[in-house]
Amino acid sequence: MKSLLSILFLILFLAACAPSNFVKPLEEKQTAVSASLGGVLTKVPGLGVLPIPNTTIGIGYGIKKNTTIYTQFHPTSAIYGVIHLNLGCTQSIWRSENQKMGISFSPNLQLMTDVFEKNFSCYPQLEANYYWTYRERKTELKSNSNYLFFGCSNWLEMRGNKAHLVQQNQRWLFIPQIGHVFERTSWNFQTDIKWIGPNRSTEAVVVDYISPGNHSGIGVFLSATYKF
Repeated sequence: MKSLLSILFLILFLAACAPSNFVKPLEEKQTAVSASLGGVLTKVPGLGVLPIPNTTIGIGYGIKKNTTIYTQFHPTSAIYGVIHLNLGCTQSIWRSENQKMGISFSPNLQLMTDVFEKNFSCYPQLEANYYWTYRERKTELKSNSNYLFFGCSNWLEMRGNKAHLVQQNQRWLFIPQIGHVFERTSWNFQTDIKWIGPNRSTEAVVVDYISPGNHSGIGVFLSATYKF
């Protein structure tokens, strides 16, 4: 039973393990492609603490100044037989007069298909972030800034039952997060730290996740975005 729970948690964490998408919306008609690497920190015997490797690739487009749409593919999940796409948008809902601070929210759908069992799952997700640009330098040719962001993601489980018709008692996965972005004219370099599921216990799971107490795991992610 513990092995089954470990596999279920691994798939869930791989699905939830990804950096935040476009905390600050792109400029109008701007396109960006991105890639990320990271995962939940785990104690590996003989090696120490390592993240469970997870990768993503994605693309986004600024349909207007405050709104960006995006999609993302998860290659690592595909290796495990799960085709995972997410479709969403980032909407700016507030910016300070000097444009250094702002709040954005990002509703999206996590779409997953198990190619072996032929099962399809859809998880609605809502993310919100506050960002603060603490350093900014602009010239006629270049624009460089650094900003911090704080926020949270919320995953919702829509199905009433798990596998084998077991009742689904936990329908909400809460993910508080903090991150930093080096924003350059054409490139963004981002670091995310997420506490994935502090409202879920991992006492019955074999995998030794690094987390406060016995509540899910801490994820660390690095990503790069090219804008054009």
